[in-house]
Amino acid sequence: MANDAPVVEVVPYDPAWPERFAVEQPLLSAALPAALSVEHFGSTSIPGLAAKPIIDIQAVVPEVAAVVADLRPLEQLGYVYRPTVFPEDSDHLFFAKDTAGKRSHHLHIFGVSSLAPEANRLLRAYIAANPDAARRYEAAKRRAAELHPDSRARYGAAKEAIMTRLSAEARRWSRSARHQSAGG
Repeated sequence: MANDAPVVEVVPYDPAWPERFAVEQPLLSAALPAALSVEHFGSTSIPGLAAKPIIDIQAVVPEVAAVVADLRPLEQLGYVYRPTVFPEDSDHLFFAKDTAGKRSHHLHIFGVSSLAPEANRLLRAYIAANPDAARRYEAAKRRAAELHPDSRARYGAAKEAIMTRLSAEARRWSRSARHQSAGG
């Protein structure tokens, strides 16, 4: 692979993405035996949605400090701890994994008290259930990748506004669905 290849690239949906998660999930469950959940989230978890071809995984654990205390099980799977990625959130650990010299997986580990896993689940469900939201998100991701092919951080920052809007829409959608089911 050429060294000038983009760091950030949004590609059409690949039906192999869920299979790649399915291979990783039992390995991570074994490496994180206290994990309450190990889930596929993010764009690669939404059928039909274009995405960076990196499998996003979230795990919820009772104590993030216990994971940091012994990184060997994750390191043996190829995950590299990146403590500077979310330094403002002590309940959020981030790991990256490369396969064949290219980024292939992102692992987000959250403490049990973190609100992020549920917010991630809600956003995934909302985008999967709403073609207009999926189309808007995909367009924003493609624009961000075109503007910032050399920086994951700038790519992420460029998507922040749409993520904030979609998260707010997802919360309203969830409240409306609960209200309808409670009244129905």
